[in-house]
Amino acid sequence: MTSEHQISSALLDAPRQVRIHHAERADSCLLFLDGELYADRVKSPDVITQAQAAGMLPPLTCVYLPNLGAADRHEVYTCNDRFASFVALEMPRWIEREVGGFGRLFLCGLSLSALQSIFTALKHPDIFAGVLAQSPSAWWQNERLASSLDQHPSSRGRFWLSVGTREVAESASHPPTPLIQSVSQLASVRRLHKRMTEAGHDMHLNEYDGGHDPACWGVELPRALQWLLKL
Repeated sequence: MTSEHQISSALLDAPRQVRIHHAERADSCLLFLDGELYADRVKSPDVITQAQAAGMLPPLTCVYLPNLGAADRHEVYTCNDRFASFVALEMPRWIEREVGGFGRLFLCGLSLSALQSIFTALKHPDIFAGVLAQSPSAWWQNERLASSLDQHPSSRGRFWLSVGTREVAESASHPPTPLIQSVSQLASVRRLHKRMTEAGHDMHLNEYDGGHDPACWGVELPRALQWLLKL
């Protein structure tokens, strides 16, 4: 069953439409940032359904939280404290009210929202059982997240990081805001993984043969969720 809801918060500039894919007997819940990209381009509802039919994944309730456009992504997905508080403190309570309680909550993101997912879990280390970070934009602000790890305690959760071996672009601009990528996604994700591992976090790095591509993220999704769920 699928349901749609509107959620507002003093921490948000505007309400957001949230889509929930309900599952009976689900012990775990996945919260997807960039929810519309996951649903429409990664095709995660279909991917997850097929993986469940093949016996790879258990019942999972999935909550898709969309962005409000490119400029909004650049604001709320770049290590944003207010949005992290909304996702980690308000969303779990909202999910519990609307859907019911879960044994475990996982946070999922891609590209910039993967960066925000990691930041959110580090900022609020007792909330999420694991993080799926597909091609995280670890290059943001000269790899600021990797250089600030000593400010965050070790999380109890697990972190699946992935990056494509063809994600090698450097000195790239990302409109509509003046967002500049000086180093490659591949190199910056490798360094973030190394530093998080050294800091004591439970990590897995998957390097796939491909680029910054929703199709690649969809292919790895079942295996990534298996690892996060420890299946």
